[in-house]
Amino acid sequence: MSQEPPCRTGATPADLAREADRAVLYGAVLAAQRPGVRLKPAIAEAALALLPAVRAYLDGEDGPLAELALTYARACGAEAFLLAKRRSVQG
Repeated sequence: MSQEPPCRTGATPADLAREADRAVLYGAVLAAQRPGVRLKPAIAEAALALLPAVRAYLDGEDGPLAELALTYARACGAEAFLLAKRRSVQG
């Protein structure tokens, strides 16, 4: 019997990598919105490294840091999520 959760059955290594990258992005957004939040150890370092870019994007900046966050979100399939967070912060 497999120890793999049913939602991951048939997932490719690329699928799992995108899922991990999305978790990092979600963690960075959470940290931007709630400074001092405790992130899971598995994503904390990467999320905190991405935090300046996510913060720049959510603040409405158009520079290279903000572009990095958007590029990262596109690469892991979370562009709509990041766009929605930007709108909710600005709205």
